[in-house]
Amino acid sequence: MSERSRRDGRRRLGAEARAAILDRIAEVDAPAREAEAPAPSAATPDPATRALRAAVLGNDENMLPQIHDLWGSLRRIPVDEATLEGNLVITASRRDPAHAPFDLLRTRLLQALDEHGWKRVAITSPTRGCGKTFTAANLAIALSRYENRRTVLLDFDMRAPALADVLGISAPGPIADWIRGTTSSGSHLQRVGQNLLGIGGLAVGLNDRPETYPAELLQDRKAAAVLDQMQEELTPDAVLFDLPPALSHDDVTAFRARYDCVLMVVGGGRNSAEQIREAVRRIGDDKPILGMILNRAEEDAASGAA
Repeated sequence: MSERSRRDGRRRLGAEARAAILDRIAEVDAPAREAEAPAPSAATPDPATRALRAAVLGNDENMLPQIHDLWGSLRRIPVDEATLEGNLVITASRRDPAHAPFDLLRTRLLQALDEHGWKRVAITSPTRGCGKTFTAANLAIALSRYENRRTVLLDFDMRAPALADVLGISAPGPIADWIRGTTSSGSHLQRVGQNLLGIGGLAVGLNDRPETYPAELLQDRKAAAVLDQMQEELTPDAVLFDLPPALSHDDVTAFRARYDCVLMVVGGGRNSAEQIREAVRRIGDDKPILGMILNRAEEDAASGAA
């Protein structure tokens, strides 16, 4: 007992006991203080509500969040049946019985994408002249006939762009500008408009000139951000990349982190087994090859220079 305790005859509480009593007093007193305080009104929200509004709406609380589907506002483009037929886009008119294998390919492709949760498909070949652009165009149009499905076809063979010519559609400019983020998806991508051929949910990203450094561009993180934003804005079910041949340059390898799986187009009588194996090796074991498409057409006429 301290000297002061001995003098006044009272027992002193320790520090822990005093703290416990003060805490108890605070608990009892809190409801009374809350009852005296005015309730927060809609005009003066509490701090937690203000923080939530700021996170959702930004600084302007009067501005409501907008949900905008860019797909419906893409520029519509016409399709010319004669041009498509002349370029052997056989899935357009469906008069050529050879369109049937593309219907089978699209069904198997969508089943694989749905099963694995994939969206992005690289279409390439071991060498040029195998018909990869021909395959990409026909497959995209076959996919577009599924109702409530959206397909995006992108010409990423920036060394030798050919997709615009095959489809008979003018490109709005260099696709490299879109990949760099200097033009928006809304200004560069185009959507096939109403037509008598039944081509439905198809948007295309075309290119009107070669790019000097495509591999570096495709590997840049900006390309990844642009593609991710495009998927958020358009919500496509499948994105097809018409890429350069795997053995010609390093573009397909540089871009490999951006796609989920691969369709390999092999030219009948043009590619050796060793070329096919080397193309698969360069792509890597972690990128599934969904199919080897043997193009038995006359490659020079059907390939669109690809």
